[in-house]
Amino acid sequence: MDSQSNISDIKSYSIAGMAGSYNENSSPQLLAVQHAIPLMRKAIDAWELSPSSFPTIIADFGSSHGANTTFIIKTMLDYIKQSKCQLVDPSFLIIYNDLPSNDWTAVFNIVNEESQYYGLGNGRSFYSQCLPSNSLSIGFSSTSPQWLSRKPCNISNHCIFLFAQASERAAFRMQATEDLEQFIKIRSHELISGGVLIVTAVCSDNKGESILNHVCDCLYQCSKLLTLSEQELLDYTIPIYFS
Repeated sequence: MDSQSNISDIKSYSIAGMAGSYNENSSPQLLAVQHAIPLMRKAIDAWELSPSSFPTIIADFGSSHGANTTFIIKTMLDYIKQSKCQLVDPSFLIIYNDLPSNDWTAVFNIVNEESQYYGLGNGRSFYSQCLPSNSLSIGFSSTSPQWLSRKPCNISNHCIFLFAQASERAAFRMQATEDLEQFIKIRSHELISGGVLIVTAVCSDNKGESILNHVCDCLYQCSKLLTLSEQELLDYTIPIYFS
């Protein structure tokens, strides 16, 4: 395969939705959501609620299979009812957003058990507009925007940018910058006036260390034990970036 074909393949790369028993194996992601609760409360305090805000549309961008989304939504609704809704009688429409390849059956099994709100699935990349302009009251996303819209290049000696060569790491940094700008720009179109956006993400410390370093290194060392071709091992590059 020539170099031009390789570039084409990289540009056409698309992130896939989570598979398998994600709800039963996402406690680290749930911990990040729990740490976001004080931030969520501050955002709701700043949210300019008015009678025209109802029905209140709340969206979780990157909801995966729904369990963690449902936890933060219930926490959010309890706080809204406690702090805001003495003014008006609320109704809530919750949007579970993730890729078309997500396990939507798992999401709907959870949504159908809820009686506090109406829930819908939205199967679009959050790097595109997912909701009508001026419709969203509260946007939320936790540990999702570090997943890039595409893989900018393969990493030659590992599966994650943390161990990449300088030029490869720069390509990931550039892609992450473009993606975050796009994410925020699109959400600004979707939000109503006075609406709020709450985002949490994985970060590195001042030494460049992250909680994912060890996990991803283990994944790569395990992949090297498999009977993968040189190209298959090279293609095993995880499209995530955090600063």
